[in-house]
Amino acid sequence: MSAPNGFSPRLSAVYLWEDIRIESFSPSSGIHDRKYEKHALIVAREGAGQLSAGGREYALEFGKCFIFPPGTSLQFYNFSDYPLSAYVLEFYPLTLAGEGQSTIQQGEWGIIPFTRMIEQVRVLYESRHAEEGAEPYRQHLLFQEIIYLVLQSEARKPNDDSSQAVRQTIEFIEASYALDLTLAQLAEMADMSERHYSRLFLKLTGMSPIEYLIKRRLNRAKQLLLTSGDSIQEIAAITGFRDPFHFSRSFKRHMNVSPRVYARLRRQEIRIVCMQYLGDLLALGVTPVGAPELLLNGGYLRAKTSDIAAVGSSVVHPNLARIAELRPDVVLTFDGHHYEDYAHIAPTLSIPWFTPFFERFRFIANWIGKGKEAERWIEEYQAQVAETRRSAMSGLEANATFSFFWMRGLPESFQVYYDMPVLYRDLRLPAPEAVARVQRQEGHEFKEDIPIEEIARYAGDYLFIVVSEDAESLLGWERLKKQPLWRELEAVRRDRVYRLTEDWIMTDPLSLSGQLKDFARMLTERR
Repeated sequence: MSAPNGFSPRLSAVYLWEDIRIESFSPSSGIHDRKYEKHALIVAREGAGQLSAGGREYALEFGKCFIFPPGTSLQFYNFSDYPLSAYVLEFYPLTLAGEGQSTIQQGEWGIIPFTRMIEQVRVLYESRHAEEGAEPYRQHLLFQEIIYLVLQSEARKPNDDSSQAVRQTIEFIEASYALDLTLAQLAEMADMSERHYSRLFLKLTGMSPIEYLIKRRLNRAKQLLLTSGDSIQEIAAITGFRDPFHFSRSFKRHMNVSPRVYARLRRQEIRIVCMQYLGDLLALGVTPVGAPELLLNGGYLRAKTSDIAAVGSSVVHPNLARIAELRPDVVLTFDGHHYEDYAHIAPTLSIPWFTPFFERFRFIANWIGKGKEAERWIEEYQAQVAETRRSAMSGLEANATFSFFWMRGLPESFQVYYDMPVLYRDLRLPAPEAVARVQRQEGHEFKEDIPIEEIARYAGDYLFIVVSEDAESLLGWERLKKQPLWRELEAVRRDRVYRLTEDWIMTDPLSLSGQLKDFARMLTERR
């Protein structure tokens, strides 16, 4: 579509919203094909999976946005044990000037702040059926703000250029962050257009110039909040924010908590409801006010959870009313699960589930001002690993291999783990070749369902097997032990099978430390 002849608007195109829906994919449901008739803006909502389009694969997780033209064949992948969902907004461009088409780029877009994006999309989704009076115009305005958030960000794509002039402006920002700096001023200092400057800046820093400036200001503000005793108004002025409201809003968007809550986090007065990462908090000496029963009942955590209220049965089935009753200052979740629901109760932080353990632990520790405690724990844990290798493994035969199974899916299948932190990452134990072959592949799955007939291929000289405590799992375990394919395994004949509880699936600091101790004990007892 194009504008009438003789019409000379300031905009070259506008983007008209057509429809919005939530695409949901159940746990471990595999591949789902989709194709949309109009341009599609996909906003990750909950969970973590993959999105494939045009031969490229993207991580589909909370914090990610994508745009694809009409008719693009898309494949959504969910091989995780948790639900996956995304908003899909269909729209079309209306060309207002010239004969060209919309220049909006396809692929992944880095939206900052994403919390603002997800909130605007949620409001549009909830009002999608309203058609009376001025409501359609309100929906249009909501979509324009969503598009604005997209267009003010740069599509992520390779850029090999570099510029000393941009680096000089970065040094200027570091020294003069409190000044009233604008993108135009910074680009002028580098003697280039704003667009070209912003692209080079993004390549060098991973963020836009203004985001970088705000981050520098916020880093200084965080120091002052903890050490100066100055008021919010005074800190806002010192760090270059135009007023306390602008400071507080920027701080909350980037830190997920207000300046006052941030200061309280580090004074141990914070009320946290954690829907994941309970063991991380407990290892840092922080006791949340609420957590799911699944985490509270963890065997390695149970001694420290008696004063924590249950706020749902599992990490993805919260009791929202109970969470609200606890009046938390902040809610901690993962992969965006129920982010919108939690955000209505308290400021909410979502951390990707597949963030590498030590990176995740350090992030949480720094978030609550416990960085030193985290480094101390990591140092002690590494010493524990070294001692376990020395004491428990010294008597093992050379080239012995280790397998980790979860007996789910019996009698037809079972789960083999390619990633098991204690065994493979920390103790660096060798796996049987069928497992090791997968481990050598970049980006491999951390576990897989395998037909029970293939168990011998994945069985090492030592078998560590999680057996759930429900009646069906226990019955399946007893039946498996009677089958010839099980009894013929070398590890079974040599009494090298170690039955474990689901506590071995946990990957928090306390559970990892407990698993190390139990590993050493089990091997020592059978010598």
